[in-house]
Amino acid sequence: MMHFIRKLYERKLEKDILSRKIPKHIMVVADEDFIRNGLNKFLKWCERVGLEEVTVCFKGRKRRVESKDFGRLKLNMIEGYEGREEIADAVREIARLVVRGKMEPEDVSESEVEKYLKVKNPPDLIVKAGSEIPEFLIWQSIYSELFFIDIDWRNFRYVDFLRCLRDFQRRERRYGR
Repeated sequence: MMHFIRKLYERKLEKDILSRKIPKHIMVVADEDFIRNGLNKFLKWCERVGLEEVTVCFKGRKRRVESKDFGRLKLNMIEGYEGREEIADAVREIARLVVRGKMEPEDVSESEVEKYLKVKNPPDLIVKAGSEIPEFLIWQSIYSELFFIDIDWRNFRYVDFLRCLRDFQRRERRYGR
């Protein structure tokens, strides 16, 4: 009986969420257990509600960034590559262009810096287990909405995902104003 009630609640919540604007890009700060056991399920949920892009960040031994398509969804995987490193790499690339005479220092702008970032699109929503502010996508996430979940990723359910989206929809986005 409880399972039936939860399914009804999920359907109602999903219907309400799909009738409003959903985020285009979500960033998830996850752990390796989520990557192994929950990522495919999470991506299917994202595709189901019509998200365009998901970025999954997690601490790791390697330092890598890769993007690939997951159906209609763009997936960015970031392991062990923090935001300050990404900005420093972009600045180094711009400095190389200036030294080679391919760019003037006066031409360096925010949009030029953004061209050299690994993930181009800013996330609308960042979902994180725990209360620590994530160190990924520092440049891109300046105006992102933060949502801290109070459960671990192993127990993260579809209804929890829908609640994240509902919370996002209830916020007034001010973009730093």
